[in-house]
Amino acid sequence: MLRRLAAALPLALAPALASVAAAQAPRPMTPEDVMGVRGVSGPQLSPDGQWIAYVVSVTDTVENAVDSDVWLVRTDGSAPARRLTTSKKSDGSPRWSPDGRRLAFVSAREERPQIFVLDPNGGEAERLTDAKTAVSAFQWSPDGRRIAYVAARTPTADEERRQKAKDDAIVVDSLFPHTRLWILDVAERKARELVQGDFSVGDPQWSPDGRQLAYVVTPTPKADDGSKSDVWVVAADGSAQPRKLTDNPGSDASPRWSPDGQSIAFLTRAGTSADVGMLRLAVMPAAGGASRVVTAPDFAYQPSDPSWSRDGRTLRFEANTRTTGNVFTVPASGGTPRALFTDAAWLGDADVSDDGATIALLRSDLRTPPDVHVARVGARGATAPRRLTDHNPQVRTLAIGRTETLRYRGHDGLEVEGLVIYPADFKPGQRYPLVTQVHGGPAGAWLDRFPSNYGSYAHVWTGRGWIVFQPNPRGSTGYGEAFLRANIRDWGNGDYRDIQIGIDSLVARGVADPQRLAQAGWSYGGYMTAWTLTQTQRFKAVMVGAGLTNMESMYGTNDIPSTLDGYFGGTPYDNVEEYRKRSAMTFIKQAKTPTLILHGQQDMRVPTGQAQELYLGLKRNGVPVSLVFYPREGHGLGEPRHQLDKMRRELAWMTRWTLDGAKVMQ
Repeated sequence: MLRRLAAALPLALAPALASVAAAQAPRPMTPEDVMGVRGVSGPQLSPDGQWIAYVVSVTDTVENAVDSDVWLVRTDGSAPARRLTTSKKSDGSPRWSPDGRRLAFVSAREERPQIFVLDPNGGEAERLTDAKTAVSAFQWSPDGRRIAYVAARTPTADEERRQKAKDDAIVVDSLFPHTRLWILDVAERKARELVQGDFSVGDPQWSPDGRQLAYVVTPTPKADDGSKSDVWVVAADGSAQPRKLTDNPGSDASPRWSPDGQSIAFLTRAGTSADVGMLRLAVMPAAGGASRVVTAPDFAYQPSDPSWSRDGRTLRFEANTRTTGNVFTVPASGGTPRALFTDAAWLGDADVSDDGATIALLRSDLRTPPDVHVARVGARGATAPRRLTDHNPQVRTLAIGRTETLRYRGHDGLEVEGLVIYPADFKPGQRYPLVTQVHGGPAGAWLDRFPSNYGSYAHVWTGRGWIVFQPNPRGSTGYGEAFLRANIRDWGNGDYRDIQIGIDSLVARGVADPQRLAQAGWSYGGYMTAWTLTQTQRFKAVMVGAGLTNMESMYGTNDIPSTLDGYFGGTPYDNVEEYRKRSAMTFIKQAKTPTLILHGQQDMRVPTGQAQELYLGLKRNGVPVSLVFYPREGHGLGEPRHQLDKMRRELAWMTRWTLDGAKVMQ
């Protein structure tokens, strides 16, 4: 009861009530609690560094929707955070005007997402754009008179007529809904199309003098072309033809102008689009010319979008560092990046004030959901992040166990890590059932960040007496390029053995019960779990979520075949044996483990045929199996009721087959 009241009260009162509730005995976390965790994202500092605008997302399982709103909090913590928007549809991407008097954001409150603006001191939001398609990104001009934004091209009259008449046959690789670059006159509320063509545009960035825009071009909006991006520049008044600044077969993205407008920092990955590798931070002349990588060759972490210091001497970026995250600085002339914080947690989503003295960011760890924090930046680094918001006080009423980072050696001596989350009532000397959760990617990673979604709800498992193991096997990001590339042409071997050795170590330590093991994963994690059930019978139950099961048929039906080119060294048309020997379906007759298969019915990344092949193979071989499709869902689950069903169904399946407990859902 107290927990429900805390969630409904204003933020200023919620902590007080939460402290009363915390005095009660902590209780286990439930799937419903996971859905009740508020998401916090996108902090944006006002130009004077006194305010932070950010986004809070609330899940409504009754309405089967997620509502996001823009909030505001003072950086000095002198007043509680307050909610600025109250639309029942999502509001997000807040951006301050250069003078700090207005706050623009993208809202879906009308038919299509559009840019709105409001006075942060009060008043109704006004719509700025009337684009025929959804606005996906925008940025204020330096003088605040214009906004550059990106939206898909407007359908032709003939296309609209055909769509209404359902005369809408789709010709593959034809008539792409390319995104275009527009310039909006804020006062006149009039927009003009600046860049158009048979390509897609994204991430518009104004030059400091407002005369030019840098942007990113990809050949098509197809996912498989996302890594073929290049950086271009165009005159904001359209007086000159756009100029292409990069000509790299791999990815070039995230252009950011230096304060003097002479240079552009950007992220680049050399090689072909199919190559597997890390992005690097580079700088090039804005007028065109050779670029240079500014991060030291031995820097092990992959940078995010960069930003410049006001004097142009330093670049800042974020990076996941093994299981944590940090903000780094590096000389624009090149050198070894330096971490700003010493906090052993996940820090990210950072934004720096115009004077470079204040940084707003999110902080989270496995016991604490993300909240807005602020820190001061000096010559020697940054102060410890100071918490400004408290959007999930109810978490303090939950029984949450301790966590640790497990380090061990793979079969070839490679160091591997994994996160271990223990039950709150863990007792040394007692063995517990273990569920291993394998991340997607494969270039993903488990982070020391609060697990509050349908894919990583570790505290629900531990609340039921399980230990959760989240390994980062070879191929994971945050451990250097050699580690990232260590599973090329090796899927199902080194990565599989890394996971099993981690489980072995927990069994050897006397904490995991070898007779009560389960495994689950989504996407690549689903691949690894499908592979696992055909290689060993040590697990009592598994869940394969959106998993790749037959790599040969997967190649010809998914939307990112170039990624498989990179990992498998080419196409199955050239080397079919490489694909077959790494497919679970090749060894399906060895499978014995009861398997739950979950899949989005509209998944193009891993098409539904992958789930159907596994289901039929297990069914014909007499293996207990259940296949569930989620209507309207793609590669992930977006609808709250589907997310809740996934957690409940998975828990029930694992409980039945691993613990011989409750019956599985039908």
